[in-house]
Amino acid sequence: MSTISINKKINFIESLTSRTHMSNDGINISIWCPFCKHSNRNKLKLVLHLEKNFWHCWLCDKKGSDVSYIVGRFNKSKVNESKNLFKRKNKVNEISINLFGEELPDNEEINIVEIPDGFQLLTNNFSSNNPDIRDVFKYAIGRGINKHKMSLLRLGVSLSFEFKRSLIIPSFDAEGEINFYTARRIDVDTSSPIKYKNASISKKDIIFNELFIDWSLPLTIVEGPLDLLKTNDNATCLLGSSLTYDMKLFKKIVENKTEINLALDKDVYFKAVKIANLLHEYDVKVNILDTRIANDVGDMTTSQFRECLDNAKEYKENDLLLTKIAML
Repeated sequence: MSTISINKKINFIESLTSRTHMSNDGINISIWCPFCKHSNRNKLKLVLHLEKNFWHCWLCDKKGSDVSYIVGRFNKSKVNESKNLFKRKNKVNEISINLFGEELPDNEEINIVEIPDGFQLLTNNFSSNNPDIRDVFKYAIGRGINKHKMSLLRLGVSLSFEFKRSLIIPSFDAEGEINFYTARRIDVDTSSPIKYKNASISKKDIIFNELFIDWSLPLTIVEGPLDLLKTNDNATCLLGSSLTYDMKLFKKIVENKTEINLALDKDVYFKAVKIANLLHEYDVKVNILDTRIANDVGDMTTSQFRECLDNAKEYKENDLLLTKIAML
């Protein structure tokens, strides 16, 4: 869709209500929901996708793909105008799901992740005679990874050339299908400085090891898979240092109102505060861990991480502003 069309839609929405918020990608606009009518009109929880015309309120869970239904709640005289501007797609190509669904049109290719060839569980190779497998096992032990974590996270190795001498950390979706993996080379030198090889798939559509997450319990979130090796068991990772509302993980957290323990590395503390602020806006409780005792979470011992978790501080409404001031 052209930028001109998007801008016309933005201008139209802004003519209905002065309180709007655009996403960083310029595709989603958030407004006050005229259905749940939250008493705080600054809570912009109804999100409209300006390309697909799907909309969804995170508070009342009202959703749909007919924008005129929203417009009528603000100004009935503009309903016909909205029908022309926000035209529905024809039935052949329309994705008949809500704004935050994951379905794709029939003609769109779906990426499938496959476990590396020759994958073997590390826990099945404690006494392996293969020197490469033994070295990967020693590397894991040297990083403080205990056998419980090896088993829980299904850590493994592969004898294929592409993944030789790498610690492989797979991820499984809610149905138990593999949806991602990362392989950490145990030998890194100046001739081959690349440490990681990851599955080629969009990270925003991945909840790392969703299979093992209990959404009714506090969930620990760290940056990368290797950080998970030191956390408590109910944990996942961002596969980076950002969490945005178009990510599957964010949607699941908000849907379940899951309490979050946020443990990012000390060099991205401000990002942690921004993530906490975003989740706080959606009425999710967030506790931020002070991880400054180590360069990153993966360098901690499990006991150090537990101490940080026990001393985590709940994010409060003014913390983002205070952090910005402190950085001046």
